[in-house]
Amino acid sequence: MIYKVIWSFTEDDKVATKEQHLQKAQHNERFFNSFNLDTTPFLDWVITGIFYSALHYIRAIASMHKFENIASYGELDKLFNRLFILKKNPIIYSDYRQLKDDSRDARYEMVEFTKAEVQDLRDQEYARIKSFALSLIG
Repeated sequence: MIYKVIWSFTEDDKVATKEQHLQKAQHNERFFNSFNLDTTPFLDWVITGIFYSALHYIRAIASMHKFENIASYGELDKLFNRLFILKKNPIIYSDYRQLKDDSRDARYEMVEFTKAEVQDLRDQEYARIKSFALSLIG
């Protein structure tokens, strides 16, 4: 059986703020940095943590521009065409998609990543997204 989550927001609903997204990004970064890449058998979770940290940096940018009710990955993908600051920086979308796809592959397709691949994702794609977000957020 497939379940579908339906989001419905009212004026009384609280959506996460820029600050909350930043805190969650930092929380996820502490999580993935807690693993020793030389010894951990959980590189899949490191990749997942990297992706979710990046996602919250992007959502922090979105919340600064009043794009707050993003309820699905599809809506977040569309944001890259709707929000000018993201649209004019296509490398950020490319980096986000790489992290999203690799995280999904690690979680659902049982793809096994090497330490070097994980380091590359962290030090390139993730680092670009984080640096970009922090440059905008201040």
